[in-house]
Amino acid sequence: MAGVKNCAVIGPGGQGGNWADRLHKHKECKLVAVCDINEGRAKQVAARNGNCNVYTDVNQLLEKERLDFVVIATPHYLHAPFTILAAEHDVNVLCEKPMAINLQQCDEMIIAARKNAVKLGFGFQHRFELSHQYAYDAARGAKGDLGSLGRVTDFQMQAKHYRSGTYYLTSSQVDPRTGVAPGQWRGRWQTEGAGILINQAVHDLDVFQYVVGPFKALSAHAATIAKEHALIEVEDTVAVSFTTQGGAVGTMMFSSSNKNTPANFYRVSGETGYVEVRNNMVTADTRYKNEEDWEVPFQHPPRHNLLENFIDAIDKDVDPLIPPEEARKSIELIRAILKSVQEERTIYFPVKDTIAYPTLHNLSRDNPLKPEDMGF
Repeated sequence: MAGVKNCAVIGPGGQGGNWADRLHKHKECKLVAVCDINEGRAKQVAARNGNCNVYTDVNQLLEKERLDFVVIATPHYLHAPFTILAAEHDVNVLCEKPMAINLQQCDEMIIAARKNAVKLGFGFQHRFELSHQYAYDAARGAKGDLGSLGRVTDFQMQAKHYRSGTYYLTSSQVDPRTGVAPGQWRGRWQTEGAGILINQAVHDLDVFQYVVGPFKALSAHAATIAKEHALIEVEDTVAVSFTTQGGAVGTMMFSSSNKNTPANFYRVSGETGYVEVRNNMVTADTRYKNEEDWEVPFQHPPRHNLLENFIDAIDKDVDPLIPPEEARKSIELIRAILKSVQEERTIYFPVKDTIAYPTLHNLSRDNPLKPEDMGF
């Protein structure tokens, strides 16, 4: 299938619009269509990208166009059904993060992709940052001139991504044809799947679980604390403690409530030192005496990026860098955290999931709030 790929974007609002722009400009892609329930929005994106075809129904798109792949950039609750539908039409899928909103959906996506022999990749672009491979190697014993970290003892991670109340309440309305209750899609269990964990911090979780290695167990606490998040269902603050299969312990802290925070980071500590990554940059490595000796690659290998890695997977008939079984791990971690919150106990891996969601303590339920308290 080497050559220019016919492609389409399902959900060209927001990040999907960026995908349409990128595909239209890429020499190995031909953007032939965009699809959105909001026809006006789809036409705007199409107009700036070669006046490609516009659809408002995914079935019609898949039946009428000869596509090599689609990019799915819809609200989270539509990732699974649209991926499965594309796979059944023998169309490869590059799906935005997160993979889905629960493990049942993840497994349905994996089965559809493998059964129909299509490629299924995901929008975890941070995996292509070389700093994370560097930390992964350090956690597994790679040596510098002063030696290795020794036996890894603990991991720490902080992921804080502020979001206002209006971010949730002005998000797109759900598609009434899907049978979901009317309203915005963000901030709701049924359509977003979670809050900070599944939307912003899923990138941090994907990278962190890759570096940490298999989890053994975790225990979590979560709540909805910020006043301006009074009208959402999902969590805005989470604390997690965990153990790994290798015997190390660790903590994770998440929040979308803090307007001013230090840089996000994770740290791998061992008997003899630590490696720290902040905002995708290595900021400490005690395996070396001097910072200039750190052996962090500064230049990405050719085609080491999300889109071209996916194109190569199609051409070479191999899995992309993050295949569906790997993307599933971040959802398993999120579901374990929510299950721990709901059941108030330690959760062990592999997670035996249900489709249930917790009812969190929203501090704003304790006392009525005025509109000005919520940032309107």
